[in-house]
Amino acid sequence: MGDARFLAGWVRVSAESGRLLEDPDQLAVDVAHVRHEGNGVYLVTTGTGEMFRLIKRVGPLDPGRKLEYAVHVDDGDPSHNGEFDGAPWYDGDFDDVPTVELTLSDRLSEDDVAPALARVLAESTAVLRGAGDPRDIDGVFVPGVTPDGVFRPGGTPDVDAVQRPVDAGHRAELRQRGLLERRLGDELAGRFRARGTVRRAAVRKEIRKLALTMGVADGQPNAKLLRTLLTEDERAILDRAKDRARPLEERVDQPGYLAKAVGSSGVSSVVIGAAAAAFTGNPLVGVGIAVPTIVNAAVGSFTERRLDRKKATGRKPAYNADRQQREYDYPGLLALLDGPERVRPPVKKMPRATAWRNYLIRHSIPTLATAAVAGALTPFGVPALSTALVIASSALAKSLAERLVDMKKLEFRLRRIDAAERDRLSDPTLYVNQLVTEFSELQARLDRVVARQGTEAAAASDVPGAPPYTVSLSAQLIENVSGAARRAFVGGNRGQTVDVDPTALARHVSAQMESLMSAVGPGLLGAVTGAMGDQYFLNRDEAGRDASKLWSRGHQEAAQAEALAGILEPRLRAFRELTERLEELTGVPPDLSDRGLPVVTEPPAGPRPSARAPWSAYAVQVAAGSLGGVAGVVGLDQLFDVPDLAVVLTAAGATGSMAATPVARSLFRRRELLVHEGLETNKAVRSVNQSELLEQRAITRYLMTQLSMRAEAIARRTASPRVTLAPLEASPYYTDHVRAAVRRAELDNVPSGQPETPFDTDARTDRVQTLERIDHWAAEADRLEALGVSGANAHEKVRLAIARYESIADSNGTRHRFPDLATVNRADGRRVTGGATSQIRSGVHQAVRRLVAEPSGKPFLAERLITLEHLSRLADALDHHATHGTDDSRAHFQQQFDQTLAKANQLWREAGTPNGLVLPALSETEQTGGPEQPGPDNELKRLRQLIDSPRANIRRTEDNAGARRTEGGAGLRRTNDGDRGR
Repeated sequence: MGDARFLAGWVRVSAESGRLLEDPDQLAVDVAHVRHEGNGVYLVTTGTGEMFRLIKRVGPLDPGRKLEYAVHVDDGDPSHNGEFDGAPWYDGDFDDVPTVELTLSDRLSEDDVAPALARVLAESTAVLRGAGDPRDIDGVFVPGVTPDGVFRPGGTPDVDAVQRPVDAGHRAELRQRGLLERRLGDELAGRFRARGTVRRAAVRKEIRKLALTMGVADGQPNAKLLRTLLTEDERAILDRAKDRARPLEERVDQPGYLAKAVGSSGVSSVVIGAAAAAFTGNPLVGVGIAVPTIVNAAVGSFTERRLDRKKATGRKPAYNADRQQREYDYPGLLALLDGPERVRPPVKKMPRATAWRNYLIRHSIPTLATAAVAGALTPFGVPALSTALVIASSALAKSLAERLVDMKKLEFRLRRIDAAERDRLSDPTLYVNQLVTEFSELQARLDRVVARQGTEAAAASDVPGAPPYTVSLSAQLIENVSGAARRAFVGGNRGQTVDVDPTALARHVSAQMESLMSAVGPGLLGAVTGAMGDQYFLNRDEAGRDASKLWSRGHQEAAQAEALAGILEPRLRAFRELTERLEELTGVPPDLSDRGLPVVTEPPAGPRPSARAPWSAYAVQVAAGSLGGVAGVVGLDQLFDVPDLAVVLTAAGATGSMAATPVARSLFRRRELLVHEGLETNKAVRSVNQSELLEQRAITRYLMTQLSMRAEAIARRTASPRVTLAPLEASPYYTDHVRAAVRRAELDNVPSGQPETPFDTDARTDRVQTLERIDHWAAEADRLEALGVSGANAHEKVRLAIARYESIADSNGTRHRFPDLATVNRADGRRVTGGATSQIRSGVHQAVRRLVAEPSGKPFLAERLITLEHLSRLADALDHHATHGTDDSRAHFQQQFDQTLAKANQLWREAGTPNGLVLPALSETEQTGGPEQPGPDNELKRLRQLIDSPRANIRRTEDNAGARRTEGGAGLRRTNDGDRGR
């Protein structure tokens, strides 16, 4: 294939694809046999016996598109695509097999044909096997558009690991490129070694791009988990192609920095050198100016990139400190938690720039390189030392100037971000703020107490602009040191012995003062006008950056709100109905305000604003300083007869700068934005933040449990007394009642929130352990019942444990009575079956109820809620991956599960519960027709049951606001229905 790359595109692609299909062993897909039927039609048989016909064409496609294909299940008739049910597609008649129509781009490179074929064959086979959504069957593959597969940066592979056709395509392409990369590595010896090295590097680059698309590159949100879903060979391919120097790099690559340096300082120095050579008639003078300056710029591009990395690291503490202050002032849902009193983080002014030594290194290393080059050129008659001296004279000043500007820029940027974020966080239409209002109002309506004190709407913050003019002027003055030094050392009075005074003013000024003014004067005027240009540029550049970031933030916020609304809206609607029902039945005046449910935040309309200032701003920025310098030297020449070479060098430098620097800076900024936007995509910055969503779910679960327990308490206290009998031990529901009583007793044994004596703590711990034994023996009775064995012994153990529970006394002699089995709701004692994950889900449900029952000031409340939610999520992930995962993914989640459970136990002990996180006992079998396991759907069902409760069971009260809470206090009393309150 050495000459294939020179053939016409369609001939080369057609020949290469045909060759590969004739020998499918070269393709890393599940294909057993391919029969060419002529005219680009192939009959493909997979490794598991399925067959389909591939119709291959090669032709022009839109730029950037590598291929198009469509899959037709019923002999090319797409009308049956959505009805495929996995039944055989043919009955011995090859005319009835499914058809795949494929068009390959005639622009495909030699190394892209095999991966394209592998992807199409793998995706088509997966579609025909029924993988994924049927809507994908007649889809068209468009490179760059990633369907919602498992392998993507913004997915949720912990609870959605069912791989789609696009995932099969990604993996097939990865394997195919891995085969090529390995083959090229084996063939590097020989006369084509150089070309093979280049090809192998290109293939590895494509593998890295594919890894970013799949979300498996180091630093991506779910990379570690997604890699466990790959085979060992696929992971080895990724490891071989890994670029360890640039994992998700936030900076432009080194060639970009080099291009900016050469395109600005390099071009300007060439123009200055050419002008000097032409004026003096000595080309070596031009070489002495241009070469050291180009070396300084080239070496400086490396140190500049290093400094930018230091800058990014140095800015983070300042951003984090400001964010912590905002989180305290605008806690969102956290404000509704009745945990410990929140403490404002200490106010610290973090460094606004990285250490000065990093700036000094950035400018001193290029200076040393320049001096070395100048020293090497001098023996050849090149006058380069003066240029090296000019550069050295400004190194220290530039390090100071750059750090000064960076500090002031960050100061104003922090103030702008803080003002904009405070305006956003105080916006009442923000979805989280709407939720805060909704929960507050529901709680107030249920409690019937004084509504939560409202807060005045925050006034819009003043958003600072760019740093003041004085900062730009200071920076420009320091920047112009090098220009002044050039006019003094290079463009001085060479051979001029007579002091020419063209004006009367000049005759009153000494020659030495004229020389100083001619060197410094243009720099002063250039600094004044250059500072104006900087201000003009910064005002436009910073505004563009802010608008682009707000657009991105708005889209992420909308995605976050939509995900949270999908979880909360059904239950919020049910809570509203329940509240209205309770108000109606208890005679409380209804809330007549017409408020809808919280509205999901809309994403910003229109395309993303450009984060790059217009090209004219770059041109004005450079031209302002350059023209100011030229005007200054020309004016001084009229007054004092400045040396002609100084005028020439200043004009040449201005010309070179205005011609090349705006273009170089603009192109660099463009590359920088491409890197940042790619990073946003690869890190799924605009997708749902799963960590934040988990925290929001944890808090809203707690708040909804509060509301639910409050509503249950109101319903119990307003219900007519009923006389019921405790179930007999022989009843199939006896153990359910026992467990329900255990659940209620657990609420009586939460930490009191008050200082306890060691004796009281031991008594509470002993009671909780006894309740665990009662739960265990109830589960044992269920197990024996399922085996058809008498459970009398287990029932005896239950009675003894209950007696033990009632015998435990506090230091003041108070004992707790075990709840009357006749007064509890059997539904609260549902059996927990299914294994450790079901035990965790039920345990999380009960743990949240116990947290609600604790008095206000609950230690580590937010941390415990988040840990519980994480445990529940991990339980779901373990169940999901038991079916759809791999051994590696299951081991990954089991390790996380064990670590999180250990963390939960530690948190509970630190919060005053020596028993740790108490989990319910597992039963062998589920009660026939019994209550269902806890979960969001069943929580909603329970709310519906409360809403639909019969009117006759509710009695009206005169003061519903006086209903008791279920929280706080150690004293217990008996209520008229046998319930225990506080």
